Amino acid sequence: MADHLFISYSSVDGFDFSLNLADQLAAGPPPIPVWIDKRNLHSGANWDEQIVEGIKTCKGMIFVMTKDSVDDLSVCKSEWVRALRYKKPIIPLLLNREAELPFSLGSREYIDFTSSFDTALARLRIDLKWMDSPEGQLQALKYRQSDAQRELRRSGQEQQTRILEDIAELKQQIEQQQEIINNPLAAKKRVQETIERGLERERQPTKPVSGITQGKFINPPPLDAPKWFQDRHVETGLVGEFLKDDALRLIIVVGRGGVGKSAMVSRLLRSLEGGQLPDEGGAMTVDGIVYLSDARSLHRVNVPDLYSSLTKLLSEETNKYLDSLYKNPQTKTREIIQALLESFTAGRTVVLLDNFEDEIDIETGKIKDAEINEALRALLELPPHRLKVIITTRIFPGELALIEPGRQRRLDLDNGLESPYAEFVLRAMDPDGKVGLRDAPEALLTQAQERTRGYPRALEHLFGILSADRNTSLIEILENTKQLLPEQVMNVLVGEAFSRLDVTAQLVMQALAVYRYPIPSAAVDYLLQPYMPAVNSGPVLSRLVNMQFVRRDAGRHYLHQIDQTYAISRIPAGVPGDREANPPPLSHFALKNRAAEWFKLARKPRETWKTLDDLAPQLSEFEMRCFGEDYDTAAGVLLEFDFDYLLLWGHYLLMIQLHERLQDKITDPLLKQNSEGNLGSAYFNMGHYQRALDCYVRTLVESQEIKDRNGEVAWLGNIGACYSMLGQIKKAIEYCDRALVIRREIGDRIGERLDLSNLGLGYAELGQISRAMDYLNQALALDRVIRSRYGESVDLFSLGTLYADLGQTTEAFQYYRDAIAIAQEIGYRLGEAETMTEIGYIYLYQDKWDESSGQFKEAIEIADNLGNPDIQQRARIGLAITNLNQGELGSAIEMAGEARKFDCPLSNYKASFLSGIVMLRKGDILAVRDAFSTSVRQSTELIRLTPEYYQALDIQGLAYCGLILCGDSAHIPAAKAAFRNARSINADIGIRARALYLFDQLGKADPNGILSSIREEVTGKI
Repeated sequence: MADHLFISYSSVDGFDFSLNLADQLAAGPPPIPVWIDKRNLHSGANWDEQIVEGIKTCKGMIFVMTKDSVDDLSVCKSEWVRALRYKKPIIPLLLNREAELPFSLGSREYIDFTSSFDTALARLRIDLKWMDSPEGQLQALKYRQSDAQRELRRSGQEQQTRILEDIAELKQQIEQQQEIINNPLAAKKRVQETIERGLERERQPTKPVSGITQGKFINPPPLDAPKWFQDRHVETGLVGEFLKDDALRLIIVVGRGGVGKSAMVSRLLRSLEGGQLPDEGGAMTVDGIVYLSDARSLHRVNVPDLYSSLTKLLSEETNKYLDSLYKNPQTKTREIIQALLESFTAGRTVVLLDNFEDEIDIETGKIKDAEINEALRALLELPPHRLKVIITTRIFPGELALIEPGRQRRLDLDNGLESPYAEFVLRAMDPDGKVGLRDAPEALLTQAQERTRGYPRALEHLFGILSADRNTSLIEILENTKQLLPEQVMNVLVGEAFSRLDVTAQLVMQALAVYRYPIPSAAVDYLLQPYMPAVNSGPVLSRLVNMQFVRRDAGRHYLHQIDQTYAISRIPAGVPGDREANPPPLSHFALKNRAAEWFKLARKPRETWKTLDDLAPQLSEFEMRCFGEDYDTAAGVLLEFDFDYLLLWGHYLLMIQLHERLQDKITDPLLKQNSEGNLGSAYFNMGHYQRALDCYVRTLVESQEIKDRNGEVAWLGNIGACYSMLGQIKKAIEYCDRALVIRREIGDRIGERLDLSNLGLGYAELGQISRAMDYLNQALALDRVIRSRYGESVDLFSLGTLYADLGQTTEAFQYYRDAIAIAQEIGYRLGEAETMTEIGYIYLYQDKWDESSGQFKEAIEIADNLGNPDIQQRARIGLAITNLNQGELGSAIEMAGEARKFDCPLSNYKASFLSGIVMLRKGDILAVRDAFSTSVRQSTELIRLTPEYYQALDIQGLAYCGLILCGDSAHIPAAKAAFRNARSINADIGIRARALYLFDQLGKADPNGILSSIREEVTGKI
């Protein structure tokens, strides 16, 4: 909001007075900022432009009336005329009794400075303070109404209709302002009730999509092309040809802001929703259209929104499979996109990525978001599909253009509308002729086309200026822009259009710019409430829509990006402290904070949070907090839903992106620790264990610095888990031991139970079964003391696995049954799947293949739904071996291939070994050698990290045996050494039986007994 006063005076006879007045006002009390040319003009810049800017941005004008300043030829006339056009209050000061108020200012009262300067100055101060009051704002409206009525009496017939409309509009605003003055409490109550109703609508749960219908259109279009849309027939036709050509997958529509990219594409897609290409392009059916926009939609250009939007077009059965991939943290973006594309092999589906320039580095032309970059590469590189992507952007993604150039097209829209289409647009926007465009001479409209280069948004701004200022003509606008380069005209018109709006309309525009995305009028009211307690933005927004300043769709309002940028530029930056100020100043910091509070209030009930759409308010609040540089609060918002929702739903990438935006920006130590820790958890779930470890190590240091013992033990445990997944079991045990000591010191029995359980698992990996059982039994006893049914299920399962290792299958089955019973009781599906997998292996080693197959299949179904890669891989390994023994070689090959797709360091070596066995049965020696060599390499790496890793030693020995069967007999000593080392660490019956079982699987491809000398080493010489 402008805060300075512009002093207009004549240097001939008002110079000394005006400088003194400026000094007195600036000195205070209270100090009043002023703009006066002799103090504010900067050398080296155009003085006329600086003066115009000073008038544009002032809150009002002080007109010093002297004999020279009121002369028609005085420069002051240009200044106060421009102030009237910008709807600025004008306060005349009489300095010379011979000076008379100009006719156009005749309704205003002047302040008499012809006698006592001090008395008049005091009166001026009172008037300036009053000017900001509701009564002062009312008087400003009355002055404008009086000006219009005076002008009406002198105008011609062609101007009277327009002036009468302005008078009627001003009368309505005066009545509303008078009501506010008469009953301010009622006005404030009305605003609050409007806001509450708007919030209630926003809080309604997202309606679920049910049923799949032909021609579904996902998310609102980023822009509705105006009804007067003209031309672009050639470009529209080219996009239509792109959609028809099955060989093409991507088209990039490039052009400067305001050239009409989004309007052209949106018009085409809207027409396609009706099964027809525009401009008589013929019939065309689509199975769906997905709209995503970085500038005009809550559905933004990123992989999570792309995925969630496209899956709304698919069947429930297909989505079940896709969700299992998406939620699997080991699934790469390319694999997700490939699975999606394989679901769109028929028909035609279109995706619009609008305002894509936000995703592109302006210097390199590279796409900044690695995941969306990978998605678009996959779109171009993968086998044929029926998904078509249209990108609109101001910046060309040069690097993307190098990928499969034969499958994409570039369409440049640098030129605006040609004649006569630009002229058609100007006339069409003025159907009743009230602003003079409909009936303007053809030559004048052609000149407008040339001056604006036909850019659609520039044409709309011409209309906006004429709509906002009845005293400005098209001829005058064109005259004022004739010295400008074509590329400068757009910016000038944007500023002129905005500046001709009244203060309330400007504030409404700025409110929309602050929010960035489409919002209801109640959100505007909420944002402006501290500055205009009786605000009523609804009628103002309707007026701005009619004047082409604002777009409206489905009850939500937004700005063109060009207008958004300009409106934001007119808001002072302020300081971070503005966020807590009461009342808040009109600044970026204060407004972003207030906008964030709207989204906070607009949250849906927690019990309805099912999809990303339900988290739209939280995500928007997070954005607003970041834009306002309030990173601590942004972190607090994110921590409310990242772990329990984003992580649970499989949106690991989104969670990582959001937390990475906060890195090195959070000041609160606890928030910083938790943000970095949850970032580590996202990495952990994606299988990026080293990255997760790096995060956890930093958080451990941070927790120790602030003496946060609870945080310290949590991160110690997580570090232990990382080392465990990296195969460094001894280090994992070391960190769990440290955590256990602190847990007991602070009396954290729940955490103590977790550490005991992890220690048991760690020692089990090292083959120290007795010690492992001791820890697990302690954990189980503590589970029952603290009544942790979850912990009890987990520890019963772990004990069952130890008994299976000892070969005591009866006891193992009993523990497993008890574990499953509790898991089913509490809904712990992951525990069910894990237990079923281990039961499946017991049946497998007993050659009960039907039973093992049933267990593995059910475990896979559950694990796929939950997206747990460890169980997904282990259950597939078991099912592949089962299929192999059942003679189902094809199914075994398929399942082994699926198992290798998962990246689990603690079982990858098993998956590679299994693949070798399957390929051995198939007779594919090259694939066999590759699989066994890979298994040797993977197991060797784990053994390097943990020499006591007996399971890895067993598989290493088995993989060497596989290579021996390929003719590499030199590996016989290495195989024997691996088994000897494994048995020296663990020679339990169950462990030996499993190794021997897998050895015998190799033996089925060893008719000559090449491996017979190694068998004794497998079981151990006992």
